[in-house]
Amino acid sequence: MVSQVRLVFSALAVACLAGACATPLAAEGKAEAARPAWTVFAGGPSQSVADRFAGAPLSYSVSWSELQLDPHEGEASATISGTAYLADCACDRSARPVMFLFNGGPGASSSPLHFSMGPKARGAGGTFPDNPYTILRAADLVFIDPVDTGFSRANTESGQARYLGVEGDVEAVNRFIRSWLAENDRQGAPLILAGQSYGGGRLANLVAKVTDLDVRGLVMVSPALDNAAGQTDLGHVFTLPTMAATAWRYGRSQIEAGSEAESWEIARAYAESDYLIALQKGDEIGAEEKAAVAEEIAAMTGLSAQAVEAANLRVDIQYFLETLLADDGLLVSRLNTGVTSPLPSPDVNSHRPAAANDPSLGLGQSNVILSAEIAGYLAQVAGVQMGDEYRSLNLDANFLWDWRPSEKSPRFYVSSAPALGKYMQQKEAVRLLVFAGYRDLATTLLGTRYALTHNGLPQDRVTVVALPGGHSPYDEDALKAGIADQLHSFIEAAVRAAPVPLQETAE
Repeated sequence: MVSQVRLVFSALAVACLAGACATPLAAEGKAEAARPAWTVFAGGPSQSVADRFAGAPLSYSVSWSELQLDPHEGEASATISGTAYLADCACDRSARPVMFLFNGGPGASSSPLHFSMGPKARGAGGTFPDNPYTILRAADLVFIDPVDTGFSRANTESGQARYLGVEGDVEAVNRFIRSWLAENDRQGAPLILAGQSYGGGRLANLVAKVTDLDVRGLVMVSPALDNAAGQTDLGHVFTLPTMAATAWRYGRSQIEAGSEAESWEIARAYAESDYLIALQKGDEIGAEEKAAVAEEIAAMTGLSAQAVEAANLRVDIQYFLETLLADDGLLVSRLNTGVTSPLPSPDVNSHRPAAANDPSLGLGQSNVILSAEIAGYLAQVAGVQMGDEYRSLNLDANFLWDWRPSEKSPRFYVSSAPALGKYMQQKEAVRLLVFAGYRDLATTLLGTRYALTHNGLPQDRVTVVALPGGHSPYDEDALKAGIADQLHSFIEAAVRAAPVPLQETAE
């Protein structure tokens, strides 16, 4: 049994929540939106989940919220939405920690994090069984679907222009967080903010907008922080260890190592020394040295020395993925090099980048993954009836993305890591936990480590966990318990300055 609660904000109230109370709408005499600016679908009786952090099941409620970003446009307004899980407790609800989570893309919904951190997991045949690895006991959870993902929509070309870009996207997420906190009387709650992949970059850009909120901790999973390194020689330094560890795992590397982690470390040492020096020489490198470096890279990666030398020692990621196991007819996944699929013909889906054919994405010929299962789940637990399909992944939004900043930067280099470093310098209590995988060639472990150690972040408050997994390491069954335990402990430590006992209600 579910019930729908509708709340209407004036356009002025919505603008104030975004931190901009002055609005031209007032001058036009438009006091209220044509439809509710803030809509909540609230679930019925509490549910419960048996997790790994206590003996008794945890009771919780579910709701889904939608915010109109331009309420004066009525039905044409762009929207952003999210799903919230609140643990039942006899505590001071206003002081209980809240964790906001989002994935990346751009164009990815929150569903990967939603069904790995939330109280339900995605099972076989469209089922949603209890998730024993949920971290709901540590904090209430709100999973945000950015514009044009999930049930959030741009609706018009002008909406796409405003919100499918770095700054508009951050603005939308910021407004949703503030609106949710205000509507739930949680403005003073200790907050944990989490982002995966591009969501890590979004988070780094967002923190400057939320300095007035009580943020205690930041969590990043395979964060895309430095978007420029891949266009430089540094990008090749970062990818070599992951390529070598991948080749070692498939028996194609000549590295002598006892584990994947050791093979990665051997390649890292070479990448940051002899390989980096060779790349720095550019066109001045001698033929003999170039041939020797090509032989070394080939031995590590399982490629031919001729191909490496022809690539000017700079191996393209997609070439590596398509070539490593080509004799077996297999394509290796960029997002998780432990995953393969039959190698497609070169003319398949020629209308889009070859990376979109990644085995871990499962897009097929479409640019959009629609999930009737998640739509049905949200209808069941929260009563959400949108008359539309849930967009799990939307590459059309990705292709429309505007990467340009409106403010000029002192350096021509696209990276959100400096903003993250500045924020953590200002906020001396904030901690950062980062998960990264040895098998991720989309946002490499070495690239992540570099970004976090070259932008002024206080290293005593940064923890990087390297895992034998891909871009979404929580998908690995062997890693789920460890990740959940680390997250649970991190949240508890981050809010320990003002501990709030859960004091769960008796059943």
